[in-house]
Amino acid sequence: MRIALAQLDPISGDIDGNTAKILDALARASAQGADLLITPEMAIPGYCIGDLVEDAAFLEANERAMLAIAGAARGIVAVVGFIDHDPHAKNDSGAIRKHNAAAVVTDGRVLQRAHKSLLPNYRYFDDKRFFTPATRRDPIEVAIGSDDRSIQLGVSICEDMWDAYYDVKPLPELAAKGADLLLNINASPFYPGKRHERDALIRRHVARLRKPFVYVNTIGAADNGKNIIPFDGESLVYDANGQLLAVGPQFSEALLVVDLPVDAEHADRTNSADRTLKLPPIVREREIFEALTMALRGYMRKTGFSNAIVPVSGGIDSALALAIAVDALGPDRVSAFNLPSQFNTSATKAIAAKLAGALGVRYHVVPIHAIADVVRTTFEAHAHEIRRGFTLENLQARIRGMLMMAESNDTGALLISCGNETEIALGYATLYGDMCGGISLIGDLSKVDVYRLARYVNTRHGDEKIPEDAFALTPSAELAEGQFDPFDYPVMAPIVGEIVERRLGRRDLIKQFESRSLDPERFLPDANGRTVYDKYSVETFAAVVDEALKRIRGSVYKRLQGPPIVVVSERAFGFDLRETIINGWGGN
Repeated sequence: MRIALAQLDPISGDIDGNTAKILDALARASAQGADLLITPEMAIPGYCIGDLVEDAAFLEANERAMLAIAGAARGIVAVVGFIDHDPHAKNDSGAIRKHNAAAVVTDGRVLQRAHKSLLPNYRYFDDKRFFTPATRRDPIEVAIGSDDRSIQLGVSICEDMWDAYYDVKPLPELAAKGADLLLNINASPFYPGKRHERDALIRRHVARLRKPFVYVNTIGAADNGKNIIPFDGESLVYDANGQLLAVGPQFSEALLVVDLPVDAEHADRTNSADRTLKLPPIVREREIFEALTMALRGYMRKTGFSNAIVPVSGGIDSALALAIAVDALGPDRVSAFNLPSQFNTSATKAIAAKLAGALGVRYHVVPIHAIADVVRTTFEAHAHEIRRGFTLENLQARIRGMLMMAESNDTGALLISCGNETEIALGYATLYGDMCGGISLIGDLSKVDVYRLARYVNTRHGDEKIPEDAFALTPSAELAEGQFDPFDYPVMAPIVGEIVERRLGRRDLIKQFESRSLDPERFLPDANGRTVYDKYSVETFAAVVDEALKRIRGSVYKRLQGPPIVVVSERAFGFDLRETIINGWGGN
């Protein structure tokens, strides 16, 4: 049979626009002789829609759209992600009963409304909040081809495939009930190497069930208010012998049309060396960089922003943020601002200017020392003398934030916040200052990863887009004379990553240090080739862990007021890591 996988980029809540995409894919699939079109999970309403799912008018519009697609599916079967709801049925909380669902439609008829069985509520997933799980899982018989051959489709939705920790096993149940072809429609987020996890899982299912398997994933960016979530696509098709037949592109829409043998015997006859596919290798820096560019571009398009502004200091973080913005939008849609005080060195100012020139963006220099002096003297004349040095330091950062927000207000451009995960975790970022902005573009990158991706930028372009001098700088906020960041980033950054992303505690980290089993992919040697074990004793390493834990707990209130963070790791600040400001736990 010929199947078409519609790897789409929906806009959350845009039922009309999303339906138009599906209808276009349906027409193109029909023109190529496809028997079956499959769309991603929640393709009609969009996956990340929050409490919009409780809007009765929205649910009704989503139902009408599904029926319109059914009417357009002439001579072809379509499997379409939508929200199934019954306005006359209530769930346990008294709300309208809703299901994350897939409609199997053809020739104006709805053959099946398949409901998602396994509802995740970890990370930023909230399916259990909104939906009722399926109580049954049944294949549906559909006619395929001009001779009306029949085939049993077993339709499942995203988490239904990831069944290891659930009692219900949707795919084996569908296969046991006679499904000839297993389908899994998805809104599966990106992190590096995710395709290889999906591949391994699907191969295990196919090896056990001996059924062909089709995995369709969405692409693009969506958000839940605190996180911007990239979806990577990379849809997959396997025959009944586990042969990989097709791989969708990463981070772009596509219509994949694949001729799929529907049984193992037919697969044996049609398999040959020229059909053998292998997954693309994991190239971590490239994938993260392209996820960030796609997320920024898509987020701006979907929220109505055309241009972006990036404050650049001469440091590595803002250099990387500017490079990502230029790759995502083009240099004509990006402006860079350098806002020096008397503490900014000639070296960092020169780096900022060279960076802007290399990337071809409009560049503005707005000195702030005179403004800082006026603010200080005005405050002291009417209130009291400023007694703390960090108050004056934060004042500079807040003046910069004020000016950048003024530029954003005046031009309508999106302000990009340039703080990285390590700084955000440790509270080494000024609230209402450098945390200002509409998007935290690199807020899920450790300081170590910032350097890695900055190197990748120059490799990617074959040119020194980010000046080499930026890599050699000792990190500094330049808010006071002779100031430098108080962290050993090659050690502190991975400690933060282990605490935030893997939820390791004090005891775990110290135990790994003692056994020399810290993750070598995180704890890299420093610029002089020294490892963490060369530089630290157990006692001094434990002191760094204690400082990290203390700072992370003490800066929650800042993070909760920061801009949404683009997620590219397996766990990020925001709804992905739900923190409370009040927290009396002392660690372990």
